Amino acid sequence: MPFRFTLKLIVGFAGITLLIPGVLRFGVLPYYDLSNNAVLASGPYTVSNKTMAIHNSAFVADLHADSLLWKRDLTERHQRGHVDLPRLKEGGVDLQVFSVVTKVPYSSNYHSNPSDSDNLPILFLGSLRNPMSWFDPMERALVQARELKQAARDSSLSIVLKKEDLSADGIKGLLALEGMHALGGDEQALNELHAAGFRMMGLAHFFDNEVAGSAHGVAKSGLTELGRVLVPKMEALGMTIDLAHASSAAIEDTLDLATKPVVVSHGGVQGACPGARNLTDEQLRRVAMNDGVVGIGFWKGAVCDASVEGIVAAILYAIEIAGIDHVGLGSDFDGHVATPFDVTGLPMLTEALLLAGLSGEEVGLVLGGNVLRVLEGNLPE
Repeated sequence: MPFRFTLKLIVGFAGITLLIPGVLRFGVLPYYDLSNNAVLASGPYTVSNKTMAIHNSAFVADLHADSLLWKRDLTERHQRGHVDLPRLKEGGVDLQVFSVVTKVPYSSNYHSNPSDSDNLPILFLGSLRNPMSWFDPMERALVQARELKQAARDSSLSIVLKKEDLSADGIKGLLALEGMHALGGDEQALNELHAAGFRMMGLAHFFDNEVAGSAHGVAKSGLTELGRVLVPKMEALGMTIDLAHASSAAIEDTLDLATKPVVVSHGGVQGACPGARNLTDEQLRRVAMNDGVVGIGFWKGAVCDASVEGIVAAILYAIEIAGIDHVGLGSDFDGHVATPFDVTGLPMLTEALLLAGLSGEEVGLVLGGNVLRVLEGNLPE
């Protein structure tokens, strides 16, 4: 009797142990993905034939999507979230920057976050990823990089590692790191990330780290001593530096050191939408002086009015201050935000920019021509 009771306990415990990840993977996480990566107006989205011709003739690049975090099969079309390869094709996208999120504090906000909490273990456990990634930001970066490579093997997606890859046919993906806390303060870890395929590096995310202060951190400091070492090293490796989420001091420090163009992959501008992480006019001018690009986001925190009209208003303001050569798209698709459309709706931005008075050539620069220029100058030969 005791043996049978013990056996039942073991079997029951094993069943529960197997059941919980399954419930998370196929129940809770898809629901969380659906509810937190919302589309405010579902497609299909329609534009004129003339607009579609201009859109399809342009090099279209989006500087920021967090789609890898949710472990969707990117090769299949989904009814939730914002990005997958079939929808990228429908949206006429040539280059998608896939950003890798590796740590998010509890109750993250735009104003002040300590670095002593981590909201991602349950997501990485529930998505049935390698246990090494459950509690280690570096392993989370590497596992998401491997998943993008697998998607490329299973589809026509190509991954951009060097300059010539930008001219490949079809949809291209570029790996970016959102916050250099994943290095754990180890300078040599940068080489490991480069070997894993990363070609864009965000200095900080929602908290200060060993490299730089965050706009949402506690100290909001500038570049650290390690950060000042890593800036030229990233440039030498052909990695584009991303100033999104960086503190004002870190932005200034980096622009003082940088010899190659930077990006602000996703965000807004104070002149169109006041906000804790949106760029001032002076910061816009400094990015322009660096020959960099500011990617305008598509969510409320970036543009205040999360609509096609709101996004276009922010783009036009950024053009007014920084110039037409320094503005691009930085959607933050799948970044725990609601956007007015998924990636298939990008032609609506093309149409709205044309109606706002931009020429076809100018629209092409905003859609991706400016991003292409920066990456061609930064990527290794």
